[in-house]
Amino acid sequence: MTHQTEDLKNNSVGLALADTEWQDNHYGAMQPEYEDMLRWVGIQPGWKVLDAACGAGGFLPLMAELVGPAGEVHAIDLDPQVVEVVNQRFAKGNSLAPVSARVGDLLKLPYDDSTFDVAWCANASAYLTDDQCWQMLRELKRVVRPGGLVAIKEYDATGCQYQPCPPTLWLRFFEAFSRSSNPQLASINRDTRLGEWLRAVGLVDTCQRPTLMVRFQPLRDVERQFIRDLLRWKAGHAAGFELPAEDREIWVNLADVDAHDHILNHPDFQYRAIQTVFVGRVPPK
Repeated sequence: MTHQTEDLKNNSVGLALADTEWQDNHYGAMQPEYEDMLRWVGIQPGWKVLDAACGAGGFLPLMAELVGPAGEVHAIDLDPQVVEVVNQRFAKGNSLAPVSARVGDLLKLPYDDSTFDVAWCANASAYLTDDQCWQMLRELKRVVRPGGLVAIKEYDATGCQYQPCPPTLWLRFFEAFSRSSNPQLASINRDTRLGEWLRAVGLVDTCQRPTLMVRFQPLRDVERQFIRDLLRWKAGHAAGFELPAEDREIWVNLADVDAHDHILNHPDFQYRAIQTVFVGRVPPK
């Protein structure tokens, strides 16, 4: 993996897969499903919404649309450079609701109790240890009013496929990833436990909605770029894992994303991923 690729994926605080260009491509490649997931949460006109760990802000325009002129959209992210990008994108005031971003930590949200009607957090829990994830959930619950909603969207590693590669290739990769000493994304297999954890921190009326996302030929440019970068990033990690020899050979080929015979150019190529939204309600007083 080249230094340029690593820079593309890491933001200014060193988080993997968090650079604004990467996030813009990711959101653009999956925008129809992502917007459908956010709409499903049930955000209402006039609500005050928090996007916790907003990244490049892909969800913010739809949030502003959903709450309308009587609502407010607030966002936090750990990366000051990302926050600056988000505020620049909304500086002209051309969204349907006011949108503002600030630097903030998921483990110590800079807001008073019961500030928001709903808190949304997408693809952030995988960066946290189990103890930190519990703290994040408690903080999200704290800043949402009684009767309000906490929504978590997260990636399900067990649903990942790049066909026509052998389907077990990805299971062995993620198994090795979860055993690695890499502190980032080591909790990428947590998705299936989040509903239980929402109830454990005291949220009620919990529900979940998994979404299967499939991309196949012909790929749009943004889809190809997203999958291309993701494969190169994964191949860079696979090179350091203890994997069967046949897996290593496949990963070497997957890393060469510019090769004419790369899987991205296969007529039967498919990318499959599952992401799930978990929603819980803060108990009314």
